[in-house]
Parts: sequence; C-alpha cells; structure tokens
Amino acid sequence: MRQTKNYIRRYLPLSAVFDTLLRKKLALLDPQNWDDKNDRRFMQLYKEAKHLNSLYALCAATCTETYAHWRVYSPAAEGACIEIWREPLEAALKETKYVRFRDMKYVKLEDVDHLGPADLEDLPFSKRVGYGSEREYRIIAWSKKPQAAALEIDIDLNWVKKIELNPWMPKSLADSVQTMLKAVPNCENLATSQSSLIDNQRWRDAGDRVLGRPPGGAETTLSPPKKSK
Repeated sequence: MRQTKNYIRRYLPLSAVFDTLLRKKLALLDPQNWDDKNDRRFMQLYKEAKHLNSLYALCAATCTETYAHWRVYSPAAEGACIEIWREPLEAALKETKYVRFRDMKYVKLEDVDHLGPADLEDLPFSKRVGYGSEREYRIIAWSKKPQAAALEIDIDLNWVKKIELNPWMPKSLADSVQTMLKAVPNCENLATSQSSLIDNQRWRDAGDRVLGRPPGGAETTLSPPKKSK
C-alpha cells in the first residue's frame, strides 16, 4: 500500500460515479449518517461550536487500493473508485469561503484526554488510531441553509485521473461499463480499468513458476464472499 500524494481515491457506488461525471459535481454528505459514532460526535460538536446551520463532508483515501477499502466503501460488485488530482481540486477549494480540507489525524485514546478548546479546528479531522489504515483525506463544507442530505461542489473533468471498477464485477460487465463511461460527454479519453486485486495474472504466473509450470493460467471467476448470518 503506497501513499498517493498527488491524488485522492473516492470509493462510490457506480451510479454515483456516473452522476459525478455527467453533472460535474462532487457530493459532500451529512456526517450524522455515518456509522462511526465518535466521528459523528466530533463533527456535531464542531458544528455547534461554530454556530453552523449545516455541515457536510467528503471522505477519500490517500493510498493505493486495499481490500478493506473495496469491501467497506464500495457496494459489492457495483462499486467503483474515482481518482482525483489534488492540486487543481485544492486550488478550487481555496477559492471557496465555506470549505476546509486536510489529511486526517489519528489519535490514541489516551491522548484524547489532553484535548481542549485550542483543538476545536482539529475536531473534524481527528479519528481514533484504529482507523489509521484508511489514510483518510477529508473535505468539509458548511452553508447558511438548513441541514440537508448533501451539498455539491463543482469539479472539472480534467481533475479526474482515472476510474477504477470493483474487482468483483464480472469482466463482461466491467468491459461494458468502461465503454459507457467513455460515452459520457467529454470523457472519451478518460482512463478506466478494473481492479485485479483479487485475481491478478502476474500473481498467478508467479505461482505457476514456483510449481515449475508454464505461466498463463486461465483466469478464475470469483464472487464476493458471503456474509455470515
């Protein structure tokens, strides 16, 4: 897992990727719908302390793909990842008055006892150290309007580095989806691929070499593991 210093990776349902490209909008969501109650609490306290009518956030990763990111943040075989160049994105965000962004800070539980009023601006960008492997990058934004489910920010399609499809998507479907992505207006040159994280030819060839077999073994079709009841 390498750090991606120049771009961020945003894991989304495939439908949201198409929506992002078609409307050239990134959606920041209401953090009170998050699973992590600690994270929700810090965001709510920041909202109250700053007297904000509404608060939204977008979470992305600053590392290359991991199994956990795919399984947790993309829905089964219908997930995808949009990679966005940081420099133009951040340049645009700096021109927006009601936005902040930065890498997350991961805090040990024993260090939380030392937080005080001087740490207010860190609240939206602090999580427990157990989440450190996420390598999260966060954008927060606020509005004078009442809280809604989402707040959208404009993006330029030139900021999109690549679209990567979930490794569990059937190959025939992945091929069709990549064709459809390139059919989106102004996306004909968009870089697309399907993740080979769970089924990689070079990895299979290495196993064949270990056993003294010729490389080039056939691909296997893998399904997402079934969730235990």
